[in-house]
Amino acid sequence: MSTPRFVKSVVKTCLRIGKGDKVTIFAWRHMIDLAEAFALECEEAGAMALIEIETDELYYHKALNSPIEYLKESNPFSLALLEIATANIFISGPEDPERLKLISLDRYNAMVEAEKPYYDRLLEKTLRSAHIGLGYVTCQRARTYGLDFDEWKENIQAAMDVRYQEMQILGNRIARLLEKTDEVRIKTIGGTDLSLQLEGRTALVNDGVIDDEDIERGADFTALPAGQVVVVPKENSANGAYFSNVPEANAGLSIRDVVWKFKDGKLTSFKGGDNVECVRALWKKARGEKDQVGSLSFGLNPKAKTGFLYNPIVLGTATLSLGDNREVGGKIESSFAFHCTVEEPSVELDGKEIMRRGKLLLP
Repeated sequence: MSTPRFVKSVVKTCLRIGKGDKVTIFAWRHMIDLAEAFALECEEAGAMALIEIETDELYYHKALNSPIEYLKESNPFSLALLEIATANIFISGPEDPERLKLISLDRYNAMVEAEKPYYDRLLEKTLRSAHIGLGYVTCQRARTYGLDFDEWKENIQAAMDVRYQEMQILGNRIARLLEKTDEVRIKTIGGTDLSLQLEGRTALVNDGVIDDEDIERGADFTALPAGQVVVVPKENSANGAYFSNVPEANAGLSIRDVVWKFKDGKLTSFKGGDNVECVRALWKKARGEKDQVGSLSFGLNPKAKTGFLYNPIVLGTATLSLGDNREVGGKIESSFAFHCTVEEPSVELDGKEIMRRGKLLLP
């Protein structure tokens, strides 16, 4: 089996796997060849690797048929592996998202509850982790979300085969500007006009490489394809309206035209177009600080395109998240987390424009 070039980059460059590392690889059955390629590459680097496989059949049988109380139970095997591993590789799934629509709200929330102990422990430990989005690229998912499979596959491979150092340089420039900013304002011709207070908050650069500086700053998780600079705004500081103009895929549905309105930091309106009510229902049932802005990010990847499940990394976009933000160094804890992207935003930092209609205007 020939090893895809990006596998070597993930192991050697992004996660810096070496002798003594113990790597857990979580994958779905349709991605077993890729999981095997990662395991072989890890062993070539002197590490030990374990592959854990999930299948569509097992996942949906549990999600649709098991008692609610059973769904709330955390997987003890996954929790135990966290205590052994020094790095994780997550390859996304399921292969076919169509049956996600059949999972009731109560069942979905029970499964989220079961993941909480795992997620909490993952955040406590310094584990270099990478989420590989290639597992989402399936004919079934393309059909469900109305995507061109061949174009999607071609684009995700291009977005993973980028000059990581150049993204790092650009990301660091934007991050330093954000860290010196008190107020950021985002506007679009579609109606977005939102202000957020930053006041010296740390900005994290997801350039696909987890180096020592990233770990010191609390950024030990990357998603590939990569390309994003993220900042956690000051709590209770959001004011204005945010109109997303890019479809978001979620639970087998295409979520369109999300509209969020904020006053004094709190979400006052959650509306939108196709299937937004499904996400709103999850939000209403969620626990924790679900009505707070979790993060603001800007895309860095020059090859990625919007509409292919990785909107936040696309160069010239801005993305706002709602709810839990602990993964990016925040303190908001919630069972709800959802993000929406805007294309061609204009962005001001303390009144100075650094982006106009999606084009960077850096000094």
